[in-house]
Amino acid sequence: MQLKFNRWAGDRWLRRGVQAFFVVFSLYAWYRLYLFVRHFDTGGATPFVPRPESIDAFMPVGALVALKHLIVNGQIDATHPAALVLFLAALSVSFLFRRGFCGWICPIGAISEALSKAGAWLFGRNFQMPAFLDIPLRAVKYLLLLFFVKLVLIDMPAEAVAAFLQSPYYKVVDAKLLDFWLRPGRNTVLFVAAMVVLSLIFRNFWCRYLCPYGALLGILGSAGVSSVKRDEAKCTSCRLCTRVCPGNIKVHEKSSVRTPECIGCLSCVETCPRGALSMTLAWVRLKKAAFAALLLGTFFAFVAVAKLTGHWESGVTYREYAHLLPLREYISH
Repeated sequence: MQLKFNRWAGDRWLRRGVQAFFVVFSLYAWYRLYLFVRHFDTGGATPFVPRPESIDAFMPVGALVALKHLIVNGQIDATHPAALVLFLAALSVSFLFRRGFCGWICPIGAISEALSKAGAWLFGRNFQMPAFLDIPLRAVKYLLLLFFVKLVLIDMPAEAVAAFLQSPYYKVVDAKLLDFWLRPGRNTVLFVAAMVVLSLIFRNFWCRYLCPYGALLGILGSAGVSSVKRDEAKCTSCRLCTRVCPGNIKVHEKSSVRTPECIGCLSCVETCPRGALSMTLAWVRLKKAAFAALLLGTFFAFVAVAKLTGHWESGVTYREYAHLLPLREYISH
């Protein structure tokens, strides 16, 4: 029994450790971007720090434009190619491993989960959104996704796509995003504060109701090749799986979990006392460590191939940055 408990505890902390790594790595990338931008803002008075290409992960709209550029113009964006690479990696991970990008890699998802756990500690539990509000609120993220799909994939002509990716605005969009967070306006502060409070009260509020990226990955996950299977012969309907599910899925009622809300965390699988639940990838049952290794291996394979083929580093030159960054306040799209 002690051995089983230790194994369960190790499995539980595996995902937490992976999430913590990506949160810390993301904060480090933002700090490196700050040093990079500061070098140009000070006219070279501070040391030059290379731009962290991984920061492109925080530009999903630009990645969506780059995806259309690849489809309609047959070219890989040279301005911020890592954005497209990381976007395709997230899409592939989600098709193969549910919304595994959200459950294992996304730092926003990790912070949202941490806030929910803090709220459960503060209030004794997370509150449930009433059913008559839960369903329409969940539709919001799909409406936001539809807005961006229509704006970029449907309405934006091929010439406009190419022009946007070569525009001064897109070349410094990461620095403008940094400025947005370093000098937030009143509305931004109020919005972030509201998200924090709502995430403390309701489990994973941002991910469940507002994230269009998560909506897209959830759709891919539902059409993908993996799912949580429930062996009805072993199940005692104890509902422990449903209680621990961060997506509020009624796992104990399903023979196969394929809902878009499943983030592939495997909390239900590792919590089941009877071993009635299992994660399957194309009918192959996977242990949590194997699932994590395949998921992360798939994600980093995209990064490795991009680096080997020269589609990772930004094509914006030092001279262009020296000219554009000090003027970014006056550059708009």
